[in-house]
Amino acid sequence: MHWIDWGVLILFLAYTIWDGTRKGKDAENIEGYLLAGRGMPWWAAGLSIMATQASAITFIGTTGIAYVEDMRFVMVYLAIPFAMILICMFLVPFFSRMKAFTAYEVLEERFGLKTRLTTSGLFLISRGLALGTVIAAPSYVLALLLGLPLWITILIIGAIATAYTMIGGMAGVISTDVKQMAVMMFGLIFCFGMILYYFPEEVSFGDALYLAGSLDKLTALDLSFDLSEKYNVWSGVIAALFLMLSYFGTDQTQVQRYLTTPSTGEARNSLLMSAYAKVPMQFFILLLGVMLYIFFIFNDAPISFRASDPVAQTEEQQNREQLIYEQYSEAKLAREKAAIAVSLERSKVNQQAFIEADASFNEARQAELALQSDILSADVNDTNYIFPYFILNYIPIGLIGLIIAGIFAAAMSSIDSQLNALSAVSIVDWYQRLDKNKHGDLHYLKYSRWTTLGWGIFATLSALALGETRSIIELVNQIGSYFYGSILGVFILLLWVKKANGTGALAGLAMGMLSVFTFDRLFYSETLGDYSFFFPWIQVPETYTKAIEFLWLNPLGAFVVVVVGYIISVAIGKKE
Repeated sequence: MHWIDWGVLILFLAYTIWDGTRKGKDAENIEGYLLAGRGMPWWAAGLSIMATQASAITFIGTTGIAYVEDMRFVMVYLAIPFAMILICMFLVPFFSRMKAFTAYEVLEERFGLKTRLTTSGLFLISRGLALGTVIAAPSYVLALLLGLPLWITILIIGAIATAYTMIGGMAGVISTDVKQMAVMMFGLIFCFGMILYYFPEEVSFGDALYLAGSLDKLTALDLSFDLSEKYNVWSGVIAALFLMLSYFGTDQTQVQRYLTTPSTGEARNSLLMSAYAKVPMQFFILLLGVMLYIFFIFNDAPISFRASDPVAQTEEQQNREQLIYEQYSEAKLAREKAAIAVSLERSKVNQQAFIEADASFNEARQAELALQSDILSADVNDTNYIFPYFILNYIPIGLIGLIIAGIFAAAMSSIDSQLNALSAVSIVDWYQRLDKNKHGDLHYLKYSRWTTLGWGIFATLSALALGETRSIIELVNQIGSYFYGSILGVFILLLWVKKANGTGALAGLAMGMLSVFTFDRLFYSETLGDYSFFFPWIQVPETYTKAIEFLWLNPLGAFVVVVVGYIISVAIGKKE
């Protein structure tokens, strides 16, 4: 990377530290530190909500998914407008009326301390597990972009986010999130413009869409109903509704954003910003990934974007690779010629020739990835390296630094919010609640800062210990799906099941978690027509695939919690 790009990146990181830490002097108590004194404008809280959810996952993972597959991932977000409306109607007024610090303290009044501690403990576990992934995943890619050892990029992200979050508190987090969101969106829009700029003169944006459509890359809706399919309209509207309700309505990482606003109306406005903007933004980012695919039809790209050089090749492996490269080179040239022909004349013959050339190209690419995987005995999937390769090789000097700064910003905007939320739950739901001495505000303020530092160190160490993930964005959603549905079920009992009590809520929560982890291990063999449970210590036969994909774990967990919680509560009520 050029020294100008290094300068831009360093200046941005320095500004982030300054901007985040300067707000810390205004925090005189834990309400000022954890909730910015409940004085944040709705638009700033709304941008922070979007930045927290977006993260580097949006930059890297989503574009990679669209490149490798299609745009069906947008269906995960179809439920967001409906989820936001329901949260604005029921949960926001409830939290505002209770003057809550965390999403979980409202459970104690009706369900007791054990339920509050259990649900908040599940949040700490789920977010603690996910936080290391959110640091580690983009760090692998940034290490490649910057030419630095992996551990250095992990330490840079972890240390900077921890420092300004620890000192600046929630006011510092939201202030940096607003700027980071602006940098991230600028980077995405600029990259989209550069992709269009590099298209050949005879290929217009309309031609690019036609080429993408010919390969089914623009597929965004799938109406088939199949629990084993990750993305279709039903999983996006039904299953993902439970995920989004729990994420935005019961996850402290998001709830804490709108608790910083001064009124119920402003809290609702901050959420509705995401309701209106998230689906179009996600559609645009997926379209960017599709346009990257069309871009590399006409521009040079390696057979593997990850650029992992095989080691200890045998003669047989070298011969296989030579044949693969010959097929790849021929298919790439044929695909480019066929794409130009389609752009000049959109006939069925030209379109079919383009589709066949593309299939041959991808066959060679997958053969090379499989060969490297055999040689290295590791997953060499390059989904998370596609967009960074484009940035490093096709963006002008100076702007490379700014766009890489956008990736850093996206990573830190998610990390800082999670650190602040983990600190809030640790202090308010656990330390302050169980503290028999009942210290003053300055004591809890000091320990809030130290707790933030502790979680930051834990997250950074976790990132150093983690291996690379196949798809960043899918992994984070999968981790959340193990917990979100069950926690949402407890809040459904709180708001709408009058007969529910603390014992029923805890029993339902336990059964909900057990059902989620059990059915996550349900597999189906189409060959044998057989359903079987294979737990982690049992090897899954190759003929079996997941019977229920992770999004459906959310309604499953919520349903079991509500049913079991109601039955246990009614049974106990009759005995009493």
